[in-house]
Amino acid sequence: MSGLQMRPGCECCDVDLPADEVGAVVCSFECTFCAGCAEHLGRSCPNCGGTLMPRPTRVGEALVRHPGSTTRVVSAGDCPGPGYAGRARPTTDLPPERLHRLAERARADRAELDALLDEVLSGTLSTVVDGRPWVVPMLFARDGDRILLHGSTGAGALRHVAAGAPAALCVTVVDGLVVAHTTFESSANYRSAVVHGELTPLTGDERTAALELISERLVPGRTGEVRPMSAKEVAATLAMSLPIAAGRWVLKVRSGGAAVPDEETTAWSGVVSLRVVAGHPEPAPWSVEAGTPVPASVTALAERWAP
Repeated sequence: MSGLQMRPGCECCDVDLPADEVGAVVCSFECTFCAGCAEHLGRSCPNCGGTLMPRPTRVGEALVRHPGSTTRVVSAGDCPGPGYAGRARPTTDLPPERLHRLAERARADRAELDALLDEVLSGTLSTVVDGRPWVVPMLFARDGDRILLHGSTGAGALRHVAAGAPAALCVTVVDGLVVAHTTFESSANYRSAVVHGELTPLTGDERTAALELISERLVPGRTGEVRPMSAKEVAATLAMSLPIAAGRWVLKVRSGGAAVPDEETTAWSGVVSLRVVAGHPEPAPWSVEAGTPVPASVTALAERWAP
């Protein structure tokens, strides 16, 4: 049985591209590049002109039986994007993210950002894939100075993002609707943040730990009530890390009531507060049949978000 050569590095910048990790893109002749260099090349192979697509991984026994190639191929020409791969791209020389419109709503306190990221359960991850916008909602967890995300290794666009393409994660909480004397003056009380950066795929024990941390973030205590993820399940799940770096995030907050009318009016003004609440846990039919009680993790989760 023949298969992909699984070349060990980027033909352009020579960054390592292990066979069992996401991060490589190939053409039909298996010219191999990192996703960062592929972006600079317009997702087109400079050798044959074919489209560069994410290379599937080869893991476990399959990799043992059919190891990847050890022959490195490096182009003689100049690389348009050396160091652009997500593992190596520097961020210290990037201009800081700034809020230009309604700048008075910007917040610079990192503790406020962390509190928002710890409260929100999901965000919207966005990037550009093959010249088109790519946006998907994702569950996540903050772990110190990084954000952990996960998805299926079968998602080609997600592998592209994990291979170093620039991305942004946006989260928003609407705390209330501000009803003013006109619809134009009406607004919302909210907290929103956008974190920019490059995602790095996690592997080995670090991937397993990240997946457990995400689970604990969503339902604290649940990992201790069920069996651990199997090796097959871990291998099928992509875990990624997005750094929370200085100058690469924007936090925006609006609070308070409606503005004082600048005209005569009898229209009502005020604020309607909004918040997320949990309903009563609804057991699956097989849990009802087995008489399984609601576990402590689920009870605590419902109490945390109780009305």
